[in-house]
This record gives sequence, structure tokens and C-alpha cells, in this order.
Amino acid sequence: MLGFPLPYPNELIYSTIARYGVHSGLTSPKEILQEVFGSKTIIATSDLHGHLGKIAGLYPPEINIQPEDLLYRHTLFPLYAPFIGEQRRCQLMKQLIADKKNSVHVMSGFAASRVTQPNYLRYCPKCIEQQWNELGECFWRRDWQVAGIDSCPLHGKLKMSSVRRMTYKRHVYTPASRTLCPLVHQESMDKYSRILEPSIASTLRLPEQSVPSIFQWGLFYKAMACDFGLNRGQQVEHELVAERVIKFWTADWLNHSGLNVSESETCWLKTLFRKHRKSFSYLEHLIVLHAFLGDKLTLNGVIGDVRRQQPRSSLVRTSAVFVDKLVVLRKRLAWLKAIKNRGVKRARAEGFAGLYIWLYRYDNSWLLGLNAKLKHREPSLVKRVNWDSQDLTSVKMLISIRNQVEPILEGPRRSKNWYLSQLDNKSKIEKNLRKLPKCSLFLHMYSETISDFQIRRMTRVAAKRTQEDEQLKRWDILRSAGLSEERLTQGAREFLSEVLEL
Repeated sequence: MLGFPLPYPNELIYSTIARYGVHSGLTSPKEILQEVFGSKTIIATSDLHGHLGKIAGLYPPEINIQPEDLLYRHTLFPLYAPFIGEQRRCQLMKQLIADKKNSVHVMSGFAASRVTQPNYLRYCPKCIEQQWNELGECFWRRDWQVAGIDSCPLHGKLKMSSVRRMTYKRHVYTPASRTLCPLVHQESMDKYSRILEPSIASTLRLPEQSVPSIFQWGLFYKAMACDFGLNRGQQVEHELVAERVIKFWTADWLNHSGLNVSESETCWLKTLFRKHRKSFSYLEHLIVLHAFLGDKLTLNGVIGDVRRQQPRSSLVRTSAVFVDKLVVLRKRLAWLKAIKNRGVKRARAEGFAGLYIWLYRYDNSWLLGLNAKLKHREPSLVKRVNWDSQDLTSVKMLISIRNQVEPILEGPRRSKNWYLSQLDNKSKIEKNLRKLPKCSLFLHMYSETISDFQIRRMTRVAAKRTQEDEQLKRWDILRSAGLSEERLTQGAREFLSEVLEL
């Protein structure tokens, strides 16, 4: 494609596409999508934009722009890549480069992350002014959108623009401008941004490379706790680890970032120092690494250390084949008698621990199989969310939103997704509607159908014509409402003929 702009250093691909719309004089978001992607259904994503193969193909071959370059230099992918394991990293790369729908926000851990993300695109006022003076246009930098950095290293605190990161206008690429990003006073850079900014900036500059496994990250953190003496034998002293992290960052700052440290067994800090069964966010990793390794941190060196971690070889248990079968049988009968009225845990505590150890060593498979059959699973009583309270709070917000917009005839279709997008915790509500009966009932009753939306649009036009004392005409109502005879639903057609008598 002729005229598609080259991205500036550290510019988001989202911003490059938005600038193309300005350069081409395109005002319709759908036209931009059609020209760039050949499709009108692409979602404008600011952080992890997909279809990079398609975008790289817009440039002449002589420039040699590869999709991998766009991924690592103009998205936030480098923040997630080092911490999700090699297999998932490769899967995410393929999805983001391919010209098809993807689920990268789920696979990368972004959707379920504890980290509090900014609701609006952020900017540095003085950097925007400098861009305008030097380049004649403005663009969105990717380091401005990273949760954890609240300041520009040169000028001070970042400011929120009026452009929402997630909005019901999912296909709109909004370019940065001095109107949307006004020049306002900036406070000085805070202490915590000053610590995190260099390490996050170095993470964003990481080249494409193989990454450690999630299991190796778990081994690294356990070894690091032992190196600093925060262990008791093979057990990590989680209370001492928490004290060290809180002393470095303060509890208030951690709470503000959505990473409060608690005594709960499911606290992110405890699970980070246990055997890793899932990935953690870049901010969780950097918080712990800085608390242990200090202000200056070279993540590339840390990744090298993690990659060298190897699990200890497991102990080879002696098979029961080498033990007299009669002895094994007697031990089994003794253990069955011991646990008959006591259970496994109580039997071990009341003098049969030695018998348990013998069987564990010489008859391991039988013992573990027996324990698995006798294991009593206690129902979990931990309720992390009070869903009744959440249901009531959310439905009150939805009712308030409906009361505000009900007299207004303008605006997009008020569908289920539109109502949910007005909530700050849209993802949480949407994924747990089965636990929120009041919200589900509200959305079922008050979400606009296509017929309702068409009727509201025609009502708006009819009311305007009546106020202007103009005669109502069927063709005028349809054209002004952006409708046609072919697109009218049955309900809208009946409204037009029976209510408006047209």
C-alpha cells in the first residue's frame, strides 16, 4: 500500500493505523479498516494488536519490515513474553501475526491479571508538544500505556486523555492530538516510577528470544529466597518475604497497584515463591526482583539466570519387589488396621508414622493408591467475592445508567454489551452473570433489540420533524434515521405503519 506510515520509535501499531486515517483524510472507521485489513470487523486494540502479518505486508519489500519486528517494537508483547513459557510465547506470536481472530488477552494472562490497568490512553503533555513541533503530528507511545509507570522519565506525571482503552466503539482508531492531549501542568516523577521505569523500558527493548519455562521461574524464586536466608530448610518463610517486599514498596503503593500482600494462602506473593502452575504478570515479577536485587535491575541477565535453573533429580524409591512379600503383606495389614478407626492423618500422629514411612519407601504405589481412595475432601468455605452484594451494587448502577439515557433518543444501540461496557468491572460481571440473577434479569428486560433501536431512531426523527412543523414522510423518516425498507425489522415496520401511520 502506498502511503501507509512507518511507525515512530516506541509508537503503538494502534497509533500508526490512526495516523494513516488522518493522512488519507478518512473519517469513517470502517473505511480505514477496509483499506488496511480488507475487513470491517477488526477490533482496534491498543496493547496487543493482532493481524501484524497483514500490516507488515503493507510496506514495500525493500524496507524489510517483518511482523516479528512490529510485535516486539510496537506492541506491549515484550512485557508478557519472558514470563509465560516458550510454548505459549510461540502460540501467542502466531496468533498475533496471523490474519484471524485471536484470544491473546486470555492466553497472556492480561484478562485475569490483578494489575490495575488505566481506563484511558495516557500521554505526557510536554512530549506531545515536542512531537508536534518536531514532526508536525502526535502519536501514542507504548511506554505511556504500561501499568506501573505513572510518569515520563523526562517531564513528570502522565495524564489521562479522553480516549478510553475499552469502549463500545470497538472499531475506532483515535489519533493522538493536542486537542485530546492538552498541555497541562505535570507533577514531578514519583519514587516508584523512577525505580520501575528503567526496568520496564529495558523489558520493552528485549529482542525476540527463547524464554524460561514457568517451572524454572518457580525454581529461581525459591533459590533466591534461600540465598537471602528467607527459608527454613526447604521451606520458604513467606512472612519474611512479605516483610521485605512491603518494606521496599510500602503497603499503600502495592494496594494502589492492585497487588496488596495479605496472609491468605492464595496471595500472589506466596504463590510466586511456590511451585509455579501458572504465569504471573510483569509487574508482579519486577516488584519482587527489585525488592531483592535493588533499584538497578538488568532483566536480560535475570532471564539468563532463570534459564540455567534445573530441577533436582528425584529420589529413586526402592521397589517392593526387593522386599520379602510376606513382610510387605504384614505391613499392609497393620496399616489397614491402624487407619480403620483413625484415618490416615490421625494414625500417623498416634504412633504409626514409622509404619507409614516404611510403606512409603518400599510399597509406595499401594500406599498412595490407598490414600487417594480414603482422602476426604473438605468443601471449600472460602468465598472471595460476595456475589449477592456484587449483584445488588451492579444492578443499581445499571438502573442508574438506564434512567440517565432513557429520555435521550440519540446514541448507539443499548444492547447487553453496551450496558456492560458502561461498568468499570465489565469483564468480571460478564463472565459471572450466572451468579448475578438481578443483573441477568435487568439485561434480559432492558437491553435494546434491533427493532427497539430502529424504533428509537425513527422516533427521534419524527419528533424533530413535528417540532419543526414539517409533514412526516415515510422516505424522509427512513433516510434521516439511516434505515431502508430492506433493513426494517417486522416490529419497526409495524411501528411505522400503525403508530406514525406512514
